[in-house]
Formats: sequence, C-alpha cells, structure tokens
Amino acid sequence: MPVDPVSGTIARAIFKEAQKEDENQRKSGYWMLCPSCGRRVVKKLLIKMGCYLCKWRGTEEEIETAQAKQLNQLSQNKQVALSAKREYIHPYRTNCPNCGREVINTQLREKGCYICGWKPK
Repeated sequence: MPVDPVSGTIARAIFKEAQKEDENQRKSGYWMLCPSCGRRVVKKLLIKMGCYLCKWRGTEEEIETAQAKQLNQLSQNKQVALSAKREYIHPYRTNCPNCGREVINTQLREKGCYICGWKPK
C-alpha cells in the first residue's frame, strides 16, 4: 500500500518529536535503563531499591558506569529502528528470525511463525 506524502511527512514529524522527548528525558537523568534487563526505570529508585522488574541490585558505582556506557552507546547510535525499539520496549512481541515479521514470543516458541511457518528446534 503506497504511503500518502502528507501522511509520511506527519509520521516523520511525530517520530522526530518522540526522539526529542526521549532525548530530553535521558538528559534530565530521571530515567535510566536497568543494566541487567535493559528496561527504563526511575534512577533514584534503582539506586535505592534495585530494579523492580528483574530484581537486579547493584552498587551506585555500577549504576553510574552502566549509565555512562548507555549514554556513550546512544550517542554512537543516534537513530534506532522503530522495530528494534518496539522489540526492546515490549518483550511480549519479537521478530521472526526467518521472515522478520513481528509475532508474539510465546506463540513463536510453541507453534512457530504463523506467517512463514518457521519453527524453532
């Protein structure tokens, strides 16, 4: 299906605004990625109680080095593909290794890909 030039322009503008907002949140220092599971958590709570998702608990120095490493990596990779970002944020879905389409994780493992028929061994 061809994309209308106007809707493509709108989509690009929305994507740029989302990137700016994400960068502003990163610069504020309020959020950070957990060094263990990689999900966004509040930095103050990560230091105080650990990650509420994966129960990782580290020292303040480990958290600071992990945050510096994340910022360095993000500065090298300015543009993140939308599919990779969606997979990172939502581990419920993943991309099929064969066809690359987004499918549900558990169904892919149990029954295989419903689009191309690929099954894990």
